[in-house]
Amino acid sequence: MANERPIDVRGSDIVSTALLELLNTYPGLKRYHNSGEYTSGGFILLDPAEMIGYSNTALEPDRRIRFSTLDDKSGVGFFPLSGAVLTMNKKSITGHVRQRCSYPFNVVYRAAPKSEEQKLAIKEWLDVLGRWLEQQPVTIYGQTEKLESYPLLDEGRIITGIQRSSPAHLSAAYQDGAEDWSITMTLTYKYEFDT
Repeated sequence: MANERPIDVRGSDIVSTALLELLNTYPGLKRYHNSGEYTSGGFILLDPAEMIGYSNTALEPDRRIRFSTLDDKSGVGFFPLSGAVLTMNKKSITGHVRQRCSYPFNVVYRAAPKSEEQKLAIKEWLDVLGRWLEQQPVTIYGQTEKLESYPLLDEGRIITGIQRSSPAHLSAAYQDGAEDWSITMTLTYKYEFDT
């Protein structure tokens, strides 16, 4: 398979962990509140329609964005597509190596929407997540939010950007009424080291 590109395996592990943590800081998530106490410190997914101003939708929330996992009828997960692919790998005569890598992934929102309004709310929730990850200002619950900086990665890797490869769209529909809505994105990072 001559067309296959090498993978930064260690970088893939580092990015997976950092991206999961970043996704779970998305302002479209809020802390679960019960009788004045936070329970288990986890996040709960709000009804996306509430976030963007629709009303009367009853999408079942999940506690957090999960790694490569969805429940049968609901949840949000992120799924790496290939690992961190080396798009540039240059080594100087002094042994200094400069790499650029791309880490493509999907975020999938599974729910059983009952109306077009609910479907539109899910699509918009994912599109707003995409804009937020691209460091664009977004309006969530009536407030302007912006991701100011990406997290630092271990071992000197630096995130240079996250870009959407597709708008949110319906990617699967099931006989029980559940649907998967997804958005495809690519995280890029650089890594320099001496050999």
